[in-house]
Amino acid sequence: MDTINEMMQGYGIKHTSVEHLNIKCEECNHELKIVTITYTDGTQEEKRAGCVCEATRRANEKQKEINARTFDKGSIMHGDYREKTLDDYQAETKEQSVALRSARKYIDTFDEQMKNRRNIIFQGMFGTGKTHLAAAIRNELSKKNYKALFMSLPDYIDRVKQEFKETNQRHPIYKMAQDADLLVLDDVGANRMTDFEVSELFRLVEARTGKCTVYTTNYDSNDFISSRELHRVFSRMMSNTAVIVLNGDDYREKGLI
Repeated sequence: MDTINEMMQGYGIKHTSVEHLNIKCEECNHELKIVTITYTDGTQEEKRAGCVCEATRRANEKQKEINARTFDKGSIMHGDYREKTLDDYQAETKEQSVALRSARKYIDTFDEQMKNRRNIIFQGMFGTGKTHLAAAIRNELSKKNYKALFMSLPDYIDRVKQEFKETNQRHPIYKMAQDADLLVLDDVGANRMTDFEVSELFRLVEARTGKCTVYTTNYDSNDFISSRELHRVFSRMMSNTAVIVLNGDDYREKGLI
């Protein structure tokens, strides 16, 4: 008891009192109480006690934040793409304006997008802002503590190959890509794909079934149906997916990215 009194004095607490409310929390069914803390300076503070719901919510939010930072660090983003936002995307064509509005809606309604398992493919020529929009989506959702992972397909393949070569095991990034609330897979088909790359892409797309994925590609449907295996990948990618086509001048020629 003396130890408790010493602790209270150390915090400037004069005494505490408990009022039993004779009601229970509708969520956890624990009895609710009001604890009144009287400080040595005469001020008082009331705190609700007994219910574990608020503490559980705080713990869940903290864990969500920790998870989001882990996926943030795991993202492979070159240049200044971690800083890209929708506000600094300059839409210069009708298609780009549609893409910008779609990206903003996807962010604003992401809980609904997850519930309905909706994906996006940004398709278009090099330099039309596909990666900018995809990165901005990831950046904003990461700030909202979603598990949002960004990587290009070439970067992903490089890590998978290296891990197989060194340990004969699958790289941990595969598990992250599988578990992410949102995966942004950039540059699908940026280079001519080998059989191994097509196989690994199919494995990854299949693992993302039922989860939100944003793809960027310069391939059109004809490119994807050029081989049986690519066609199989494309069929999986197109499941519950909105295809947003971008056209316009190359951003990089204008010095904008």
